[in-house]
Amino acid sequence: MVATEELLLPSQEALLQRLQHLACYGQQLVLLQGQAGAGKTRLLTALANVLDEHNLALVSCPQHADAAEIRRKLLIQLLPDPLFDDEQPLADTLLRYLGEMRKPIHILIDDADNMPLALWAECLLLTQLQARGEPITLTCSVSPEFAEQLQLQLPKAQKQQVLPVKLEPLSLVEREGLYQTLLTRSAVHTFTPRAIVVKQLERQQGTPAEVLALLELALNGEPPRPRVFPWKTILISSLAVLISLALLSWYLLRSTEPLPELPQSTLVLEHSTSPLSQFAERWLDIDRDQEALSTTPVYVRLEQVQSQVTEPQAVLEQKNAQHAETQVVTARSSESESELLSDAKAILDVQTAPVTTPVTQKPQVKEAAKASQDTKSQEVQDKSELEQEPRAGVLPTQGYTLQLVSLKRESSLTAFMAKLKKVENVRVAKHKDWWVVLVGEYASKQEAIEAGKVLQQTLGLSQPLVKSWQSLQHYRLQAGLSNSEISS
Repeated sequence: MVATEELLLPSQEALLQRLQHLACYGQQLVLLQGQAGAGKTRLLTALANVLDEHNLALVSCPQHADAAEIRRKLLIQLLPDPLFDDEQPLADTLLRYLGEMRKPIHILIDDADNMPLALWAECLLLTQLQARGEPITLTCSVSPEFAEQLQLQLPKAQKQQVLPVKLEPLSLVEREGLYQTLLTRSAVHTFTPRAIVVKQLERQQGTPAEVLALLELALNGEPPRPRVFPWKTILISSLAVLISLALLSWYLLRSTEPLPELPQSTLVLEHSTSPLSQFAERWLDIDRDQEALSTTPVYVRLEQVQSQVTEPQAVLEQKNAQHAETQVVTARSSESESELLSDAKAILDVQTAPVTTPVTQKPQVKEAAKASQDTKSQEVQDKSELEQEPRAGVLPTQGYTLQLVSLKRESSLTAFMAKLKKVENVRVAKHKDWWVVLVGEYASKQEAIEAGKVLQQTLGLSQPLVKSWQSLQHYRLQAGLSNSEISS
């Protein structure tokens, strides 16, 4: 029977009896398989206590232990004479002392999965030896994973020498009984209800170590967790702040950099005189006093000679008639005001066609006056356009506009402006090395936003930027770069 100081559950006692039977009558190497905390060490200790009639050796294999150390621990417990060589195999050493042995030999090895493979080969060889007429038996505790790997590495003939014994999980009744027994031995009263304890035990996998951990939690509470300094979080936060500050500093330096001021370009208009008026003045021979009466320019329309007379006499009569008309008109113009002078100048155009009657000259006078007025209005219109042309390069100062795109290359600007043929009020400005396309003039920011949404839907562009004209005064408006001229 089991010693009184050992506490074993019913399932463990049944397994212990099986191991005792295999140790006495078996001829195989027994592999006791179980997870960590399943009670393998307790079973081996209990087995060592019940095998009183055997020559026992109980060894626990630490990690990274060499074969010589494990041989030395085994032979010290088995041999009566401590004189041996731990570098030789176990079978060779035991063969020399088998005659002196008076009891059968049984070897218990705990945590045998840390044992070198050379010792596993020696243990398999020991199962074929006999002491006092009985075979040498071995019981080794291993993890299920190592037992599976060992079975795969063994040849088919040696697999029969290994007997795996699995340590089953504890039932819920055994877990609760173990918990209550350990709680009673601790002599400490806890206020944890039984229902809560049972729920916690149901969640476990059924190892005694889990029951012991639950009891420790009920008696002492949850141990304080060591405080870990969050250096990783602080390092990442510091890097993020430094990068943000660097980007902000770069943006502020770029925004405060002064732009070069360019002088405003002005258009200088050159005074142009009509050579036809000078030619007419020479023909009319107008005095300086009469020229001061009106500053209206005189435009002379030359007609093709239609006379078919080739005789010198007809030419002489035509010149006399023209000279007479010139004297009459000159006399009238000296008595009339500036308006009559302009009509007289229109009448006295250089005429080479034959004049028959005064009636035929009236339509020509009206036509010349009308041509003079049309020419005068055309000059006024051209002058107003030329006066407004210098203001084309000046940006407005009030309101808002839409910035569609900023381009680096002029070829890209030409391709983009081809898409804006149907868009009105398009301007092209230049800022440093960038071409900026502006569209529209809007009184309020909301109106500009609505117009930008319409352009985005109709042209399929990205959302335009709303810019105030006041913030674009340092941009240079490119004269003559409209959407029609660039696209052409």
